[in-house]
Amino acid sequence: MKHLKTIKSIALGAALLVMSAMPKSAEAAVTQSGTTTVTVTMPEYLVLHYYSAVALNFSATSASSSQTGSPLSATWTTLGDTTETLSASATEVGPSTAKITLKNAWAIAGLSSSGTATVSITGTDFTATRAGSTSKIGVSGYGLASTNGVSGAVSGSTITTQLRGVTGQTQTVGDVKMTLNFSNTTESGAHTGSFTITAQTI
Repeated sequence: MKHLKTIKSIALGAALLVMSAMPKSAEAAVTQSGTTTVTVTMPEYLVLHYYSAVALNFSATSASSSQTGSPLSATWTTLGDTTETLSASATEVGPSTAKITLKNAWAIAGLSSSGTATVSITGTDFTATRAGSTSKIGVSGYGLASTNGVSGAVSGSTITTQLRGVTGQTQTVGDVKMTLNFSNTTESGAHTGSFTITAQTI
């Protein structure tokens, strides 16, 4: 009987040894996945670059010119007359108006819900800085111009431009235009005024 139990024990051990030596069948892989929604909210903001002061310096050359005609005679009591009218030429007097373009006078960058912004300009005449002076340079046609409009080049007192993102390399740059009128300019020296550029996201 004891011999039989020994044989059974040997047989069971051999069977377990064979089972442990056999390769296990591959277990099925278990995979789980999930999706996370990420929302990045960008701020609406606008940066405007502009010059706080601009100096326009006109130059002219003084000269004397002799004109032909009847001599102007005078006595102690009467002033003689002449048929010749003394006058300066248009090139000597200078033009009555001048169109001015300040290149690359402003720039904007930023973000808005539409990716665009409006830029507008208003301004004043330029008045002489001397106390009591009435001399002034009239200014009309204040305007802006840019090649970065929504549909290309734009110009006017109010324009709509692209904001073009947040990097400095993609800022929108533009010009300032105006027409100066010298019909009421009666003095030399500084005449001062100002213009204001306003940018607004849309």
